[in-house]
Amino acid sequence: MKEWSKEHCSVQPEALELIAPGIYMERKNITKVEHAADETAGTPAFVEWTCDSREITVSEYEMLQSVAGISNDKAIDAYTSQLLDEGVL
Repeated sequence: MKEWSKEHCSVQPEALELIAPGIYMERKNITKVEHAADETAGTPAFVEWTCDSREITVSEYEMLQSVAGISNDKAIDAYTSQLLDEGVL
C-alpha cells in the first residue's frame, strides 16, 4: 500500500478505480476547483478536480474493508449495550 499523494484531474475521478490487474487507485477528499480566466497570462477559465490518491492492491483494499466492517460492528454493539444499560431499549 502506497502513501497518499495529491492528484489533479481534468474530469471528476472515481473514488475507487481499477487501473491494472489487481491494483486499484483509491481516492478521497475529491474536490472541484474552479479557476478564473487570467487575461494577463492569456489563460481561459477552467475546472479541475483535486484529491488525495494512492495505489492499493485488491487484497489490501478487501482487508481494509473487512477491518472497517469489524470496527463498525463493535461500535454498534457497544452503543446498543450502552442503551440497554441506560434503560433506553
